[in-house]
Amino acid sequence: MTEGKFIRAPVLLICIVNTEPSGRSSVLVLAGDADEAADVADALESADAAPAPVDGSPRPSVDDAVSPTSVDDLATTDVAIVLDAEGLDAIRGQNRSCRVVAFVDDPATEPATDPLVDVIATTPADLDATLRWFAARGESGIDRDDPTRTPSRIEQLNAEVTRLASVRSIEGAHRTAIAVAAEVFPRYHCVVGVRDGEWVEPIATSSGVSIDDCNRVRVGRGSAGTAIDTGDPVIESRTIGEAPYDALLSLPVGDETVLQLAADEDDGFDAGDRRLAELLASHVEETLDRIRADEALRTERDHLLALFSNVPDPAIAYDYVDGEPIVHRVNDAFEETFAYDADRVVGESVDDYIVPPSDEAEAEAVELNERLQCGENVRREVTRETADGLRHFILHVVPIRLDAENVSGYAIYTDVTERREREAALRRQNERLDEFASIVSHDLRNPLSVAEGYVTLANETGEIAHLEKTLEALDRMDELVGDLLSLARQGEAVGETEPVSIEAIARDAWESVDTDGIELVVDGDVTIDASPTRTRELLENVFRNSVEHGRRSSGGNDGGDGKPLTVRVGDTAFRGDDGTTGSGFFVEDNGCGIPEGERDRVFESGFTTEEGGTGLGLAITKRIADAHDWQVRALTGESGGARFEFKTS
Repeated sequence: MTEGKFIRAPVLLICIVNTEPSGRSSVLVLAGDADEAADVADALESADAAPAPVDGSPRPSVDDAVSPTSVDDLATTDVAIVLDAEGLDAIRGQNRSCRVVAFVDDPATEPATDPLVDVIATTPADLDATLRWFAARGESGIDRDDPTRTPSRIEQLNAEVTRLASVRSIEGAHRTAIAVAAEVFPRYHCVVGVRDGEWVEPIATSSGVSIDDCNRVRVGRGSAGTAIDTGDPVIESRTIGEAPYDALLSLPVGDETVLQLAADEDDGFDAGDRRLAELLASHVEETLDRIRADEALRTERDHLLALFSNVPDPAIAYDYVDGEPIVHRVNDAFEETFAYDADRVVGESVDDYIVPPSDEAEAEAVELNERLQCGENVRREVTRETADGLRHFILHVVPIRLDAENVSGYAIYTDVTERREREAALRRQNERLDEFASIVSHDLRNPLSVAEGYVTLANETGEIAHLEKTLEALDRMDELVGDLLSLARQGEAVGETEPVSIEAIARDAWESVDTDGIELVVDGDVTIDASPTRTRELLENVFRNSVEHGRRSSGGNDGGDGKPLTVRVGDTAFRGDDGTTGSGFFVEDNGCGIPEGERDRVFESGFTTEEGGTGLGLAITKRIADAHDWQVRALTGESGGARFEFKTS
């Protein structure tokens, strides 16, 4: 288009774009949005095919002429292009002779579906072809360099079939085929039939034919049925109802549709008619194939979307942008598990929200992203930050295309936290079974053998003194059995907890231990949330360890330097090796202490430095602490004795 100007109206922008240097033909662009209308006017003005003014003067810019106007210009306008409902309302009810073109993205919405619209264009190429066609037809007062020239029918067909590009439904394709045939073959009547089982049913007709006058025919019968059956065009002479038709041209459109032209003139169809009709049929077939393919894709997309939305595990659809997995869509399970609404994370990198802030997790995420962008199918166990804290997932990520560089895919997170906890509990149970087997096979067998030997001696000699040794061996076995039973319980949860005073429970536990006159000193009290029974058992084992292993001299109760052995209990601040801090309690003696190389082993089941020791006391202590989710460690106290610290909060 060459010369143009736009005029602002109170609500909408009306653009007049001249299609000829003479200025006698024009296109009106109407829209409620001034900027959109101006963009279309600019595009028409600067189109490559537009000739320059014949006098050699520069082509004026759209911005060169701005003045108020009204829709009265419709009376002298050849084509009105409407961009939205407001633009269409501006011409509704007005006196006009122009053609109306809807230039829209979606042909299924307003204004494309309004009865006032003659043609739909969805792309600039469609719009350009439509305007060229209107200009080529020489109608509506549009002047050409050669006013006597009439466009050829192939030009008419090429211009009209552009309307098929904007059709989005099978029914719309049938109606558009009828409309195009009416323009290209104005002397003939047109019918579109569709196969329904063994019949061909008429479903659309041109304005001169009533669909009630068109009978259905069996497949293989008549020209329409034969064309459907054989896939070849058929020409025959016949009569439909009371109106005589000299000839019928039936053309197959794919396997299910037939396009039929009826001539009521003596000369019937010539070779040119047949070529044009076959060309029209091929365009309609391509359109129908496209629509069916689009419908199949939409159906598949809807099924995938339904599956995606209803999968019970958290899932996201992502696109990679600059190496980051940008969220495209999330399902309900994702929102519930990670506590992020779709509006919050869509358009953002999912890693920024759910990858834990640790060097290890971030490095793992980087490696995953690199593999996925190369088209790998990834399935691995990961840890992610959820609404309930850190949880473990099997992350299954499927790129859109495998073994090819790509940027899109789906990720599904299957929570395996409980499974991991069950597996860990099972491993602990198996470890305890191994410990029990070792203790039963070795530690219990020894005192049993001793008891059996002394019973045999007592029977042989009749000396009662041998039975005393037997009782000692049986006491040793009873102690081992008790420790085994206690150790077996430590994998269980602590059950109900309550506020517990360490001073009170320590004094109670001290009374249950054979302390042989050793002093207990309470150095500050602290209240903790714990199981009283299990905490008392923990302290009993620690106290027993101090009493049995803290003495510096055999048979004495001194802790060294002539000072009596003392056990102290109190509250303490706790700083872990991982930098975490907290509070808790301690148990410390002034005995011989724990060698530095053995501090990490004292909580191992069966580890002992005393002959005859079971090595289970501190192992039981560790299990009880773990069951409470406490941290425990062995240290050297201020006086060189053993110190055990427990972090409870």
